[in-house]
Amino acid sequence: MDSEPRSRDSGGRIDSGNRTLRTGRPLADGSPTERPALELRPESPASARLPQSPSPLVSDPASETWATLLSRPEEGETDRPVLLQWASSNSPAPPPHHHPTTETFRTLEGTLTVVRDGDPVRLGPGDSLTVDPGQAHTFRNDTDATVAFRAALPSMRTVAGLYTAWGLAHERGRDDDGRYPGPGLLHSLAIAAEMYDETALAMAPKPVQRLLWAAVDRVAGLAGATGIDDAYLDPSFWNRHVEQPAWGA
Repeated sequence: MDSEPRSRDSGGRIDSGNRTLRTGRPLADGSPTERPALELRPESPASARLPQSPSPLVSDPASETWATLLSRPEEGETDRPVLLQWASSNSPAPPPHHHPTTETFRTLEGTLTVVRDGDPVRLGPGDSLTVDPGQAHTFRNDTDATVAFRAALPSMRTVAGLYTAWGLAHERGRDDDGRYPGPGLLHSLAIAAEMYDETALAMAPKPVQRLLWAAVDRVAGLAGATGIDDAYLDPSFWNRHVEQPAWGA
């Protein structure tokens, strides 16, 4: 890292006044848009992990969420992928859901609220909370600042589902108001249907959900809406669509 931060027009922009890096913006024809942007402090615990990540910075411009895959298990390994995620004050909470495995949230910066079986628990920097298999939960940012946290996800299939939804949001682009509407309802439902075995919504008994998602998957397929696409795990996609941080010269 340079002794003094410098302003940058691409690859992130470091503000020498408050020592923050403005990065993670969607790219349009190779140039970053104005928003949404991720503000990072180079010396912060979460930012320090970015250069160590083997994967690029990814984002969901619709929900103002950013992430990087800290570790990715090889095929056949029992280890789970670990995702480092930033959620802005505008990021909506995902619907309550549950997994067949435990999930441990650990906050690195800011305050994350994890709602477990309807009980909200606020996690400050260094705090962690484990959600048991089958336990309904969600998480949200109740503050005015961005929160950074890490979690081990059920499998790379879950990562591929998230990356597909986020990648489709980039490809769909902005609406007339300059906002990112996301992948669209049918695409979202098709992805959720394929993630059902690992990320089930806490909305109805499992047999009912199984029938519901089978019907949703069929309707979405007939309408031409695609589900999970592993192509969005390719780092080159994110290097083309998301401004990457650059700390040095």
